[in-house]
Amino acid sequence: MKKLIYILGLAFVLSPETILAQNQKECYNTVQFCPVGKRMGFTHNMQSHSGAFEMGDTSIVTIVVYKGMEYRFSLCSPSHPELNGSFEYKITEYVRKAYEENVVEYVEKEILNEDAGEFEVKQVPVTKKKRVYRKEEIVWYDNTDDEMSQEFIFQSKSTRKLNIKVYLPDGGEGDMSSGLSGSTYACVGLLIEHQPGIISGFTR
Repeated sequence: MKKLIYILGLAFVLSPETILAQNQKECYNTVQFCPVGKRMGFTHNMQSHSGAFEMGDTSIVTIVVYKGMEYRFSLCSPSHPELNGSFEYKITEYVRKAYEENVVEYVEKEILNEDAGEFEVKQVPVTKKKRVYRKEEIVWYDNTDDEMSQEFIFQSKSTRKLNIKVYLPDGGEGDMSSGLSGSTYACVGLLIEHQPGIISGFTR
């Protein structure tokens, strides 16, 4: 396995933007070091991600999954293998839901003015029920409820957008490099793989 090489000991101060860019550069294509599911028939999906994480960071990746395809999500950190098995992640989706709520509208209505002895047109509040739509985030999978599994395989029944929320736990300093910024960084790969799903039922 190839080794990730870190360049340390810079003799000058870098801006936060430069530090982040350098860490991201060091972690470029980290995902290629993650164990693949080729034996199960999966192939690499171009929506896979690599990045530099500070301990305690949370990152959200939005991807598109397609109807009838089977997907495999997995996480790894070749730079800090002691973190493998400890990543927390959720798979969520924003779903549009309909609700009924009371809405006050004003309508014109003729009302008798008893003092003047004639009808006058006034704006009168009327309460009506109206259907409104809101987007709610639904959690479809949480690996903390699945013995901290670092991979998840599922078949999508429709084409839709999913959010993968990855949390990197706080770690002790140990032998971890403090990186260019003086903060502890780890290179993390989110490997996404796919293959045609199983078609159930009769086919012609």
